[in-house]
Amino acid sequence: MKPIFLTFVFILFPFAFFAQSYTPVDTANQATRMQISKDYLKNIKLFKVQIKSEYNGSAQTNILNHYKKVHKQFNEDLLNGVYIYDQRFNKMIDRIVAELKSKNKDIPENIQFFISKDLSLNASSLGDNYFVINLGAFYYLQNEEQLASIIAHEIGHLLLKHSYKSIQRYHLTLKEEAKKQTKEVKREKSNKSEKAWNKLKQILYEESRFNRKQEYESDSIGYVLFRNTSFNRTNYINTLKGMDLYDSIKPMGLNNEIYKRVFDLPAQPFKEEWLKQEDFKSYDYSKYKERMDEDSVDTHPKTKERIANIKRIFPELVDEGQPVQGSAFFDSLQSLAKASQPFCLDYQEEYGYGVYICLLRLQDDEKDPFYRYWLGEFFSKIYDARKRYTLNRYLDRIDPKEQSESYQQFLSFMWNLSLNEIKNIKDYYKKGS
Repeated sequence: MKPIFLTFVFILFPFAFFAQSYTPVDTANQATRMQISKDYLKNIKLFKVQIKSEYNGSAQTNILNHYKKVHKQFNEDLLNGVYIYDQRFNKMIDRIVAELKSKNKDIPENIQFFISKDLSLNASSLGDNYFVINLGAFYYLQNEEQLASIIAHEIGHLLLKHSYKSIQRYHLTLKEEAKKQTKEVKREKSNKSEKAWNKLKQILYEESRFNRKQEYESDSIGYVLFRNTSFNRTNYINTLKGMDLYDSIKPMGLNNEIYKRVFDLPAQPFKEEWLKQEDFKSYDYSKYKERMDEDSVDTHPKTKERIANIKRIFPELVDEGQPVQGSAFFDSLQSLAKASQPFCLDYQEEYGYGVYICLLRLQDDEKDPFYRYWLGEFFSKIYDARKRYTLNRYLDRIDPKEQSESYQQFLSFMWNLSLNEIKNIKDYYKKGS
């Protein structure tokens, strides 16, 4: 079974030095990671004792078996550099958690937060007193109170024991229902494949409704936790508004002029044919019928639906107020998160999106040595992948139904480049030109 992670979906750094001298935020060595892993494994033992004291029989077995897999994977991630260890980020989180705890006595003392190198606006509750906040949250959110709203939402998942309920639901409801439906399909005389597919859709739709209900519940309990503090309550609803904006604008737009400015090289003049795009306008998507409604199987309600729901429950949130400026400390963390994007994308092997981010930054300042350096690094990885016929792993294919026009233009440009042209770009920027 895939681990159940319950998620809540959500400047410029003064680079006066060249890129090679910049130190990533995560400076933990292997010894540090080993110690963090050791402490984590010790706490896992306490978690097992807690589960055994609260549950018995099959419920206890199901929860422990599930978390055995989760804990194994999480510990491997701790050792392999998935998480950032930087006290500046942890200090901000500790401040927020301390404020939430001081006004909400139900929050457990021993909760811990880890910061993932993932650049999306996201956070997760693992359900075992451990939480993950993506580095992207520090970049996309506007202030620490919006970060607090995400943390409060995730703590809401923990207090409501959503992970345990999901595990039990899987074993007591979904698993048994799947067995029942399989037997029924086997008894059918005809159209077994289509009938089996329809049965599967029913199960997935019902599971989606269950997960969405949990999200609504965590929105509500998270707001109560948030409202009890000194935080400005309008920031809770503004966080949801920011998430809705994040969902609608990503990836951000590039102007076509940046391609000519960055890729018109002395030894390789810019070619207009690089910007040629396939014409998808003639495709009639209305004639294509999805076999499954993606909205119906989505684990989270649409952000607009969540906003409407929480406003209905808490009328005081109708007045959203104006976004609050972040503190100098939060702004400094936002700058660090932005500067860390290339390092994180390189670690995650997101080389195509790494090129995109570099171009986005160079659009503001095409002479910026930091992003010119990283443009060379990412093109070097793209070149190696193209030579090995593995570029599909690192560069998206065009999907006009899901991608913005500017991102489609970027992908068209990248796929239009020949191997030798990629090499020339790589060589130019690797030389520090």
